[in-house]
Amino acid sequence: MTDKNIEVFQNLHLKSHTSARSVRTAILAQVQGPWHHDLEREEDLRSHVADDEDAIVLVRDAFDDVDESCLVLWQEGDGYKVTNIVPRNIGELGITKYNAILRDFVAKLAEPAARASGFEIELSSPHQSLDDWLDAEPAIALRRFSRLANKSTGAGHPMDQERWYAFLIATHHASKRLDTDQLVRWLVEVEHWSEDMAHELAIDYEFALGLLEQYDRSRS
Repeated sequence: MTDKNIEVFQNLHLKSHTSARSVRTAILAQVQGPWHHDLEREEDLRSHVADDEDAIVLVRDAFDDVDESCLVLWQEGDGYKVTNIVPRNIGELGITKYNAILRDFVAKLAEPAARASGFEIELSSPHQSLDDWLDAEPAIALRRFSRLANKSTGAGHPMDQERWYAFLIATHHASKRLDTDQLVRWLVEVEHWSEDMAHELAIDYEFALGLLEQYDRSRS
């Protein structure tokens, strides 16, 4: 059985084979409406940074039902990464609108700039599954726990607790781990647990992994 994918914030990296400056020059050469270069906000942002890393601040006009928003690219080695997109008139964009602005930036500015200067664009998927977040063994263990557990009692029943512990131990020994937000979202959106019980399990998950790590350190 394949899990439902979960919508996630996309990540964007622009990677140059020469220098970050070449990426900056290429991006700014493509700027035109509905995108604008906010030099004043950019200089203010750079004034609060101790090192010499660069930032590019662009503003996207409102479109459809997406608010006017500020997109920040921060230098990362010889390239840049998008570190934030902030709406002007509302508290937050949410995942769908954030990704819409990011993809608009890629289509209108980043891709033409990349063709002109040769840098690479790395845009992550807007959807991920449990297998993107966990190694195979803990993913199997978590699915087994979730699909056999009494969703009203969580890991309260001895057999459910045993399966929950198996997941925790497998995760402790694995190379990849869910964060608590990912665990809650998977339990609620894919497995249809209640919000309250999902958060209870997430708290237990975080505590248990911390305890296992401390135990390992005490034995070394």
